[in-house]
Amino acid sequence: MKYTCILLFLLVAACGQGGKQKEVPKTKVQKTEMVHEKVDNLETDNKPTKLSSALRPDEPVFLNLTYTDTLEFSDYEDDFDYWYLKVRKNGAKVSLIYNWDWRNNQDYNFRQGDLIAVQWKMDSIVNPGDEAIVHIEEVAITAKKIASGNKPITFLSRETVYDEGIKAEVSSMVINASFCENISNPEKAALGFVAYDIGNECEGGYDSEGNENVLWCRIGSALDLGHQCSDRQLSFLRKWFAKDTVALKKLESCPTMPNTATIQTTFNEILIQNNEAEKTITVSYKVTGINTRDSKSWDWSQIDVFEYNAENIVLVDSKKSDVSEDKINMNPDAVENIDPQNFVLALKDHILNEWKEQDNFDTLKITFANNVLNIKGNDGFTLSNYDFNEMVINGTNDPQTIYLTITNEGGGAGGNVLLEETFSLTVLDAENFDIKKEGKPN
Repeated sequence: MKYTCILLFLLVAACGQGGKQKEVPKTKVQKTEMVHEKVDNLETDNKPTKLSSALRPDEPVFLNLTYTDTLEFSDYEDDFDYWYLKVRKNGAKVSLIYNWDWRNNQDYNFRQGDLIAVQWKMDSIVNPGDEAIVHIEEVAITAKKIASGNKPITFLSRETVYDEGIKAEVSSMVINASFCENISNPEKAALGFVAYDIGNECEGGYDSEGNENVLWCRIGSALDLGHQCSDRQLSFLRKWFAKDTVALKKLESCPTMPNTATIQTTFNEILIQNNEAEKTITVSYKVTGINTRDSKSWDWSQIDVFEYNAENIVLVDSKKSDVSEDKINMNPDAVENIDPQNFVLALKDHILNEWKEQDNFDTLKITFANNVLNIKGNDGFTLSNYDFNEMVINGTNDPQTIYLTITNEGGGAGGNVLLEETFSLTVLDAENFDIKKEGKPN
């Protein structure tokens, strides 16, 4: 079962349900990366504290010692209590806490792919309001660009986030904020032109004068082009494409595509590469579309090449892939349209119901947190410990029946053992399931 989050986002916006019907592959329900917490009991004598860091995986690092590494810049992430500098080291993704104003200091306004020399150290960090817990993290002291990146820059990507409104995970657009801070006008024109007639999470709202019935789109807003079809957007694009008669023809009519439309498209990815020596900009992008009325979806990719100078830009080449089409299942009770967390909660309840049949159930200590079900006896020993984050889902020939395999670590005072237990789950509807244990545990 493949949970196509992008389609889910589109379908939820359009009609409340949806997703591609796919064979159920072997996949984990949820993968959680926890921050390792350390109580503030670090050694205070002269013995250095050895730590580990993804920046230097083959050697120990020490608390509060300064290191310098050459890293590949990815992005800034400023949505948390601490700001994070996102980089790559030998292909591995690493985040460091930083504290400089890159928006107003061009020395720190890096572009994706730039090689930067970063001075950093391992330092103790506490979260506001929770000073009792100390985290040990990489902290950037300063950074300096040493070479420009020669790779395409990711302007738009997607990440899966939990939508509290619909109680489900959806795929949401992520726009490269640091790139937008120092974007050139030709780059803005190329991206604005590409996004002109493709949906990009457009929602209805008000203009600057309080008038309603305007459409605010993610890309247009990120590029500071105003709402869709605004004078600001159209005048900017027509000025820069003044020498391109084909582009001007396209700009004569302005499409509006809210994210609630029956037929709509959206971007999965946008890459941009500016060859300043040849004065060309290449925009590569992937698009998904859906038609909820006909239960269809389609995908294609495209590469547009622009030539530019100080005043104008012209589309000189465009290559579009073949369009692949697929049927989408609009049934909200279909397996692929159900939040996997529903399976977790249903299986947890099923396991507890089995335990309730035992005479000593009232004396057991049961906890369920972070998708881990722990059952202890009155002597304090763990009888069963199910980590649903490691649960594996397998499909069957029956599209409404799946197999759930989960590891149970338990055994009591005699020593814990690991057992794999498999359950069959037949979907009755999106919230009700028939669950049976399959055979004996291995």
